[in-house]
Amino acid sequence: MKKAEDILNDFKDARTKNNGWIEDAEKCFEFLLGQQWEDADVTTLKNAGVKALTINKILPFFNLLSGIQRQNRTDFIGYPVGEEDTITSDIVTRLLKNIMINCEGEFKLSEQWEDGVICGKGWIEPYIDYTYNLLTGEMKLKKLDGISQIFYDPDSKEYDLSDAKYVIKLTTELTKDQIYQLFPKEKSKIDKITDTTIEIPGITTKETGGDYQKGKEITQLMNVQETRYDLLEYYYKNYTDKWYVADKITKNIKECATEEEAERYINFTIERDKKRAELENRQFTAEDVTATILHQFVPEIWCASIIGSSTTIADGVAWSYPNWRGYPFVPFFAHRITTTIKKRNLMNQGMVRPLLDPQEEHNKRRTQELRHLNQTANSGWISEEGAWVDKEQVKKLAASPGVMLEYKKGYMKPDKIEPSQLSMGHKVLAEEAAQDMKYISGINPDMLAIEDKTTSGRAILLRQKQGLTMIQKVLDNFERTKKILGKFLLSQLGEVYTVETAIRVIGEGYLTKTFQQPELDEAGKPVLDENTGELKMKVDKAQVGEVINRILHDSSIGKFDVAVGEGSYSETVKFANYSMLMDLISKGVPVPPDVIIDDSDLSEAQKIKIKEAIASMQRQAAAGAGAGGPA
Repeated sequence: MKKAEDILNDFKDARTKNNGWIEDAEKCFEFLLGQQWEDADVTTLKNAGVKALTINKILPFFNLLSGIQRQNRTDFIGYPVGEEDTITSDIVTRLLKNIMINCEGEFKLSEQWEDGVICGKGWIEPYIDYTYNLLTGEMKLKKLDGISQIFYDPDSKEYDLSDAKYVIKLTTELTKDQIYQLFPKEKSKIDKITDTTIEIPGITTKETGGDYQKGKEITQLMNVQETRYDLLEYYYKNYTDKWYVADKITKNIKECATEEEAERYINFTIERDKKRAELENRQFTAEDVTATILHQFVPEIWCASIIGSSTTIADGVAWSYPNWRGYPFVPFFAHRITTTIKKRNLMNQGMVRPLLDPQEEHNKRRTQELRHLNQTANSGWISEEGAWVDKEQVKKLAASPGVMLEYKKGYMKPDKIEPSQLSMGHKVLAEEAAQDMKYISGINPDMLAIEDKTTSGRAILLRQKQGLTMIQKVLDNFERTKKILGKFLLSQLGEVYTVETAIRVIGEGYLTKTFQQPELDEAGKPVLDENTGELKMKVDKAQVGEVINRILHDSSIGKFDVAVGEGSYSETVKFANYSMLMDLISKGVPVPPDVIIDDSDLSEAQKIKIKEAIASMQRQAAAGAGAGGPA
């Protein structure tokens, strides 16, 4: 069992090396939400009678990026690796789409995208909920806190964390009932825990867990004495002995739990090879042995859970292993470099980080403009001593519109002091800061589709795509994130579906169309329908079950048969594809009708009906051509 002390040392190392990044990330969130001034500066300006202006230019930029992602959502699609894998890939596509619909995956991914755009990191945790079904659970996605919930090996370089020694998930402020639900067999051990929170010199959960301190204050105000628990889940690679048998006949490598099991399988293959030699009427030799034992240390993904600062409550193989041989967390990194530098906080950034200084500069210059204007609006008067009839009235109302001021007879007429001109320097600096933000962020008229009325919609769409070049790296990274998630979901299909439930998702119509074959009589001849004279067709249920069962339980599907990618999801993307096809047709390109129908906005039922009608007309035309031909 992994020692709590070792786990906490790794946690401290990961947390300490991320201190600077965490501070930057929190500042990015604050600026986005409008907290763009230091409290001391606001107080100083307030005491001087000046309001600290916040002209939030970061939020519209963020909303634009969020809108771009939401308008260009995609579905997971299984692409066949070989021509023979088409049916397998179609079934995988339908199952993955069903999972994403049921867990509202597109919305979870949008939330992950927003975290990554803001602070540089976004996290999704897939998990299976067995609450209502103990046999096959329901796949769900949880968007984790991008700042204070996930900590990983700071020396890892790979995007998918495959080279990380560990990944830590921290959950704070859990009640005892919640801990009981997570570890129902450890109630007696949980009851004996006294140090329920993580306390490390220099690092506490008050600094690490997002709402930890706030939660403490609320419970104190409500006079709640209930004990709260900090749970730290430590996922790590546990290298274990593994025995394999490489079988040349079946072309498979069989994994064995022990060396004895491997030797038993070798004995089986030797007997098989002997029989093969006998059938070939030759003597069995060592060269006839077709299997060999391989021994290797293999990293298994384990999870150790500790409560508080000293109690390891569980330690064993992670729930997602061996179907998924990585960590059950899907990261999104907006901008990252893997070359280690002294200031580690700069190695991973979101889109907001470069805008902090220009935004702060813009606010200060606009505030200074307002302050200058307020100070010069009532520039004052020059008069002889005692010239005013009512001096107090002058003090109160001299700058009010339409005021009547009287001065005493015999005195020189008071003169109004001309106000100094508004500082052009402040105005120029404010404009430069605003322009700098556009340049740094990459926002331009192309991305906003700002054009004159004579420009066509397709031309605007093309210019928008050109404008997206500035954020292409971020888009590519998010595409990488979605592919990792797609592969993970593919690896867990067997935990979510049975053959029967998978058939319900796939649909009887698809199965009938795909797996139907001619019905044969006892002699093996095709059976004809008595009324129409056409072949009688039936669905081989055994074949259907075999194919689906392999998809659900063969872990090699994602490596050799199906590549998980993306396909058009949003109406914007579909319309763009449809417009492109129509343009090709207008130029004489022979695009098949079924391709045009598939990319249209028609419902699935309408698409099927139209394609069947087209196929029927094509058959009739072919039959007519055959009847009118030479005898």
